[in-house]
This record gives sequence, C-alpha cells and structure tokens, in this order.
Amino acid sequence: MAHGSAVELRAVRAALTVGLLGLAVAVGYDAWYRGTLVVRERERVRAQMAPYAQALENAIDRRVARLLGLKDFVEVQPSLDALNRTFNTFAAGLRVAASGIRALQLNRNGRIVATEPMSDAARLLGYDLLKDPRSELADGVRRAMSSSSVVVTGPIELLQGGQGLLIRRRLDRVPPAFPDLVSMAVDVKSLLEEANTIAPMPRLRVALLDRARQPLRGSPLGLGDPATVSVSIMDGEWTLLGVPVDGWNSAVARELQPTRVASAVILFLVMCVTYLFFGRQARLEDAVEERTRDLERANDDLRKEVQERERVEQQLRLNDERLQIALMSGKMGLWGYDPIAGIVEWSEQSLELLGLAGEARVMTGDRFLELIPAALRDTVRDGIARAMQGQAAFAEYSVAQADGSMRWLYVTATPLNDGVPLGAPTRIIGVLADITERRLLEEQLLHSQKMEAVGTLAGGIAHDFNNLLTAMMGFAQLADQQAATLLQDDSPIALRNGMRDVRTELTEILKAGERAAMLTSQLLAFSRRQKVSPTEVDVNVAVHDIERMLQRLIGERLTLATRTVPQPLPVMVDGGQLAQVLVNLVVNARDAMPNGGMVQVSTDLLDLAASGDAAYPGVPAGAWVGLTVQDSGTGMSPEVQARIFEPFYTTKAMGDGTGLGMSTVYGIVQQAGGRVLVDSTLGVGTTVRVLLPRLAARTVPVVAAPTTDRPGSELILVVEDEPGLRRLVAEILNRRGYRVRVAADGIDALEVLDDDRALPSLVITDVVMPRLGGRGLAETMTARGILIPVLFMSGYQAGEELPDDETHAFVPKPFTPDTLIAKVRQLLEHERATV
Repeated sequence: MAHGSAVELRAVRAALTVGLLGLAVAVGYDAWYRGTLVVRERERVRAQMAPYAQALENAIDRRVARLLGLKDFVEVQPSLDALNRTFNTFAAGLRVAASGIRALQLNRNGRIVATEPMSDAARLLGYDLLKDPRSELADGVRRAMSSSSVVVTGPIELLQGGQGLLIRRRLDRVPPAFPDLVSMAVDVKSLLEEANTIAPMPRLRVALLDRARQPLRGSPLGLGDPATVSVSIMDGEWTLLGVPVDGWNSAVARELQPTRVASAVILFLVMCVTYLFFGRQARLEDAVEERTRDLERANDDLRKEVQERERVEQQLRLNDERLQIALMSGKMGLWGYDPIAGIVEWSEQSLELLGLAGEARVMTGDRFLELIPAALRDTVRDGIARAMQGQAAFAEYSVAQADGSMRWLYVTATPLNDGVPLGAPTRIIGVLADITERRLLEEQLLHSQKMEAVGTLAGGIAHDFNNLLTAMMGFAQLADQQAATLLQDDSPIALRNGMRDVRTELTEILKAGERAAMLTSQLLAFSRRQKVSPTEVDVNVAVHDIERMLQRLIGERLTLATRTVPQPLPVMVDGGQLAQVLVNLVVNARDAMPNGGMVQVSTDLLDLAASGDAAYPGVPAGAWVGLTVQDSGTGMSPEVQARIFEPFYTTKAMGDGTGLGMSTVYGIVQQAGGRVLVDSTLGVGTTVRVLLPRLAARTVPVVAAPTTDRPGSELILVVEDEPGLRRLVAEILNRRGYRVRVAADGIDALEVLDDDRALPSLVITDVVMPRLGGRGLAETMTARGILIPVLFMSGYQAGEELPDDETHAFVPKPFTPDTLIAKVRQLLEHERATV
C-alpha cells in the first residue's frame, strides 16, 4: 500500500514539473503571438483611417481649387471697376459649389478690400490683418505675399466667428492698383463632417491633431500607443491617431482565444501522459475500466457530433445558396488564386461579369491573362504582386461587352497564409462586383454640379447684360421715333434722306440688340433661371407660325419640309421658348449640311403604355407630343453625342457658334417637364426628338391687349440702380405725358415715398438692386400701408419669387417702349377700375 502511494506521489511530481515547463513555453508563445496580432491589427486600423485622411485632403483640395479659380478670375479682369462689380457674383457662384466656405476675400497690403458674403463680414472691410494681435495670422499673410504657392494658416479663430482655416494665394499678373492676395476662410467643422460622411471610422477611437499637435477632433488622451496617418494640407501636415474602441488587447483577444485553449489542452494532455507513465501497475485495471467507460461516452459524443455535423452541413448548404442569391442580386462574383499551383478559380457570376461566359471555371493564370484585354494585364499583375506581399489590393476598370457597351468592375484581392504568421500567402481570394450604375451616378452628379455653377455665373452676367441691352435698344427706339416725327413731307429733301439713313442705321442697331438679347435668353434658358410664362400652345400651330422664318434661316440651298398630324397637340410651355427650341434645332441641321440637303420638321402624338420603352429610353408612360427635326448631314460621333448638352461646347469653328444651342434646348425642354432624345450616325445624319407632356384640349380665352396710345398724366416712381436704364424709363414715360420721380434703389425709393405728400399712382422697380431690391421694396410698402401697384422689371431674378396678383406685374428686360407703356396702362387701368 505504501509502495503504491510512493509511485503515485512520484507520478504527481513529474506531471507538475512537466506542467510548469509547458506553462512557461505556452506563456512565451502567447506573448509572441499576441505581439504579431497587434502589429497586424495596427496595420488594419491604419488602413481604415487612410480613406478618412484622403477624404479630408480631397475636401481641402476642392476648396483650394475654388480659391485658385478666384485667383484666375481676378487676374483676367480688365479694370478694378470691373472687378468690384463682378467679384460678389463670381465669389457667390464659387461658394455655392462647395460647402463650408465662410468667406472669399481680396486683400491688398494686408487689408481686406472685398469680402463675400457681406451679410456677416461687412464689418471686416478695411481690417489690417498685419496688425492683428495674433502673430500666426499676420505671419500667414506675410508668407502668402512672399510665396508663389498656396499658404494655409490655422486652424485659428476666424474673424467671422468659429474655428477655421485661412487659405491664401498671391496674385501674380495684376495692375498696381489691384489686390495682391486672394483669401478663403474655411470652416474646419464642415471639412471634418464632409470627410466623416465619405469615410466614417466605426469601432475606432480617433483624434486629429493640427501642425501644433492641438486636437481638432477627439482627444489624444487615453489612446496609449495609437496608429498614425498623415493628412497633407498644402504647406503642412495634420496627424490622425486611432486605436480600437476597446484597446489593442480586446481587438486581438478573439484570435488569441483558440491558441490559448489549444495550449491548455496540450499542456493538460502532457501532464496526464506523464502522470500515467509514472503511475502504478495496479491502476491499470482501473484505468482500463475507466477508459472503457470513456470510450462508451466518447461513442455517445461521437454519435452526437455526427448528428451535429450533419445539421451544420445542411445549414452550410443553405447558407451557400443564400450567398449565391445575394451575389447574383448584387451583381457580384467570387474568385480565388493558388500562387503555388498557378491556378485561378472563378464563380459563374465572375466569368459572366468579365464577359467570359462559357470559359472553364478553373484555368491557369497565363490562360486568364490571354483572355482579358491587353490594357488590363498590367493592372492584374500589379494587384497580384501587392497581394503576394501581404497587402490587400483593389482596383476599378472597364471591360467591353459583346454589344459594344462598357461595364465598370470593382475587384478586391485578399491574401491568406493559412494561419502561418508572417508567412508568404498561400491563397488569394477576392470579390468581383459590377459598379457600372454607381459610376454613371457619379458622372451625373459631377455634371449637375458643373451645370449649376455655370448657371449661377450665367445668371449674374445676364442681369448686367440685360440692363445694358435695355438702355441701348430703348434709346435707339426713342431715337427712331423722334426721327420718324421729323420725316415731314414739307421738310427739305436732304433732311428727309438723312433721317431715312438714320432710321436705317438705328434699325441695324436694334437688330444687333435683338440678337444679343437672344444670346442672353439662351444663357438663362440653359441654366433654367429665365422667368417663363407657360401657356397652352398647340405645337402644330407653333410650327406653321414659324415655318416662313425657318425657311429664311436655312437659305435657298436647303429644302424645308414640314409634316404635322391633323389632331391638335396642346402642351403647357412658353410660346417664345418653344420657337427658340425649333430655331436652334433647325440652325444646327442647316450647319450640318454645308453641301445642301433637306431639313424635315414633323409632329406626332405618342401614347406610351409603359415606362422605359425601348424606342424612348427613360420616358415615363403617358401621352406625349413629339416635335422632330431631322437632317441628312454629317452626323455626330459617339464622343460628340456624349457632350452635346454641355454649355459652351461646340464643334464649329471659332466665331461660328456659342455652344449654347443644344444646352438651351435642353434647359427649356427640362423646364417644361419634357425630354430630348438624339439619334445620330456619322455620314448619315441626325434626328433630334423633343417630347412634351400632352394636355387635354380646352378653350383658351382671348384677352384684348391694353391700349398704349392714350397719353397719361399720372405720377410714377421709377426705381433702378443702373443710371442709363433709369434715364431711359423716365424718358419713355415723360414722352407719354407721365410725371416721373426716380430713385437709385429701394432705400432711396422709401425716402421719396416718405418725403412726398402725394403718393405716386405706380412704382416701377428693378428686382435685383443693392441695399434693397424690388421685392423687399414691395413688402416694405405693404407693411407701411402704401397700397399702390408695382411693376417689376428684370433680366434675371436671381431666385426671387415675385408677387403674382392683379396689382403686381412683371416686364422682362430688354423691353421696348411700347411694351413698357402697355404694362403701365394695364396696371393703371385696373387700379382705376377698382377704385
């Protein structure tokens, strides 16, 4: 009995000794493996932070691009006066295109000489930045004045309030009196929000430090040993710090757990073997009996394990089916590469996306490179090389399909080393996805942003241009009327002949003004900022009304053929704009046939039963009126067709076209709720079809035009900030017998109304004016109880919604004297009838 106890004691001691040695080895291996996992986790965190850093850099670069656009704009201005007039309009257009721009400014010798917007920064005009108590701000101005590159100051407390960046660039090619710096104040918070929207960082605790190691986002306290990513900001760098939310240990705990469990099991088994090896012979029978019982239990466990495995396999098959359905729905496929054997394996969906349907799912790498286009082979080789270095790789590229269309694909490559730490990858797996729709949406977004920015600029130009045109054409018409009164039968022949020559020359001036007005109308139409008056128009009638003018436009070498359907084709559209659409399309057809030919204009009625009809892609179901212009000219290539609606894009020679024809057509038709479809083939010709929603026919009442020949005597207040146009309107009214008072803007007009004892019978006001515009003037008059009619005039309303009732009217610039007098009589007669 004592011998058995001694043997068992030695067995226990041996087992404990082996256990302690094994425990030391396990602890050492655990520490080494944990360090390896933390290094890999750090690289994963850095890769997760990199898109955010790139998004932040891109956000800053986009705003710097606006600043450089402002620099180019200032350097091309002909004079300081021109710069002062156009700076705010242009700067407002730049701010619309990018959020977070607190202000755009012009500096000279360290002082702020212009700023946009003025609403919260007017108090900064004249501020001397070089005398600012903050040395960082003054040093930034000096650096920018002596540098030929972009200079960034901050983050710093902005003069407009809040924290932001001050970005400056020196002006190089400007006259001595011009500003010497362009500046931009950017809100840091908007930059961080934009970057976080594009590349969020879930499950990470992050901190963003500026160049002075001050936090911009989060706090570096408590991050321990974070991963870092640099953020370049032109002339310096920020630092992005990040750690997993629960720390590095928690991040790798799940991967350490299997290793630790395995170590514990192995250590336990070794101790058991040692114990049994030194055990007593007398325990063999008990061990055999115990083993027998263990085997029985193991058999029971094995049967349960087999049942569980069958259940798991069934679940895996179900999950695989669901995965295949998900991949097919998302237009995705799987692939794998064995670098040792040089074998590539594809799913059926992947082969279909690559345009290789029918090829073997398992092929050699060389065979795959033979099947794909030559232009993609270097991309594939570079991606495999990065993956073999243990780096995850991804790429986007286009693949031509059998029908000639292009498909954009996104492919990822993830290396696997089958659990061997720091070993070369033994497999590479990846996903192939069809991202064609996403690329198309991105292109549409960029195009819409470009159209919006150009439209804002066009509206500002149109406002000033229409003021000048109105003055030029109005005074020319007044001069023509004066010349007509001098053409008396009893006048000397020389005087009559001279007056006729003067009237002929005035007529040419008016024609040139009308053509300039048409160009301005095109600018506003393509940007959809033109005030329109849609009415019910029969397209058939519109075609016949303009047919004679179209024949004159195309000349004698071309034939014009018109074909209209017998039934009415009513649509809701501005009649003048519809004529403009037809003129632009016919002129384009004429220019496409330099050697003669035929231009066909036709109308038809369409009833689409379903949306997305093959012949009319993208057109919703319903009743549509079609207006088609077809020529047999030179046609267009696919590259030209892709840019046909871009503003200022033209294939004509310099001076032969403005590039606004088709963009104007697009803007007018879109504003009317219609569609424009273009079909063109090189050497065959072009067909442009305009589709407009059809209205149910109804009777349109005929309203008699107000008479304009009756002289007036009422007192009228004219409010206009353009001096020449103010004199023109006053002269037109004076010649018709009206008494006239004038004001330079809404503030001056209110002073006139307060000072005069007798109120005017009518107020004629421009819509867009400094200090107080036309709508603000009308609202202030109503608030003060001054209830008199108001006639608004403008060539560009800049988004202003004007009152629409019987005591308010609108006349677009440029206008004729008769048009203005007709609107005046209409409002005065209505006012007299209601008194």
